[in-house]
Amino acid sequence: MRALLALATAALFLTACGAQQGGSDVASVSSSGPKPAASASATGDRGEQAIKYTTCLREQGLDIPDPGPDGRIAMKFGPESGGQEKVQKAMEACKQFQPPGMTSGKGGDPKQAEDMRKQAQCMRDNGVEAFPDPEGNMIRLTPEVAEDPDFKKAQEKCRMNI
Repeated sequence: MRALLALATAALFLTACGAQQGGSDVASVSSSGPKPAASASATGDRGEQAIKYTTCLREQGLDIPDPGPDGRIAMKFGPESGGQEKVQKAMEACKQFQPPGMTSGKGGDPKQAEDMRKQAQCMRDNGVEAFPDPEGNMIRLTPEVAEDPDFKKAQEKCRMNI
């Protein structure tokens, strides 16, 4: 469960950084959701790669919305997603389509790291005092932080700050 929360939280904060993951709202699982449609606004390598990645994840049974106009992917996982194992298997199966900059762990884009630090501070400023700083380009949450009563409200407010 902790790893799923870490994955969901990392997804939330990576969404603000171009072709990144984002969101920790609960997603429903659908094996036959609509396929992403290429649009003039999701152009170039980043947009095309994001479309391939979301299509692959949908084929693996995850409910993933279309990439944004800038190629950003908002991935939202919760208990209804089918569990951590299902999410990890889907991500592993689709890693060849993963857009640049979506890796987890150390390293990554300095701008992304700065955005994540700002996001973490925003969460603390908005009532989630125990919200951790990023580790590399990933934020790991404990269940206590994710269950903070101010979490969702702070998440919505802080998402708009990036």
